[in-house]
Amino acid sequence: MFSIMESSPSSDRVIQSVRRAFDLLERIAAQPGGARLSELADGLGLNRSTAHNLLASLEELGYIAQEKKGAAYRLTGKLSRLVRPDAEAEHALRARIRPVLQAMSAASGESAFLGLAAGADYLCVDAVQSEQPLHLAVRPGERKPLIADALGHTLLAADAELARTVRAGDPLSWDSHAEEIAEAQRNGFALDLDSHRAGISCVAIALTPGAAVAIAGPTSRLPKSRLISIAEQMRQELDKVRPAGQGWL
Repeated sequence: MFSIMESSPSSDRVIQSVRRAFDLLERIAAQPGGARLSELADGLGLNRSTAHNLLASLEELGYIAQEKKGAAYRLTGKLSRLVRPDAEAEHALRARIRPVLQAMSAASGESAFLGLAAGADYLCVDAVQSEQPLHLAVRPGERKPLIADALGHTLLAADAELARTVRAGDPLSWDSHAEEIAEAQRNGFALDLDSHRAGISCVAIALTPGAAVAIAGPTSRLPKSRLISIAEQMRQELDKVRPAGQGWL
């Protein structure tokens, strides 16, 4: 004998504090200049203490920020970093950068790849493998932490908000690599000199705060002087395909 069970309305499954937090985010997003505590609380019918506690949590997590106490809350870039670029934009970027990867792999003899920031990681979305018998194999779809290697460090150096979020989430790892990230910011490119993976060195340049290209291979073929030379070559190749008057993504 079958029994019929009445399903609960979806609203019954929504935790109130989660709903309120997203309501606050949506209202802040709707205000180009941000929104103050009073207007957020009044607009949602919340008492100010409840609204303040929710906003403080969102601020601590890095989703919103204030320039100073009492100022309007605004969104940070953290929400956008949780989502990869839409398929059309990513396809256009890959198509534009593909010739650069091919040219740089041919010129250097090493593997070249394109990575996009994805939360506290980066995702490899395209790669050209070296034809050398001994080389670094980089495969699209691989994810790696932003802290540790050159491509991640150049992305962190290019995005202050991303850097703050990653540093807050893993302060010990950040401290171990802080000088490398600072050097990447000063130089405009990041180097990994046999430090992340034994026997492998890498150079990377950020296209935007969310995308970077890199060349990597055996350290025996990539001393520091050669990596710096490759970085200059990469800049030249990127200039050939750089969009005029618009961003990469």
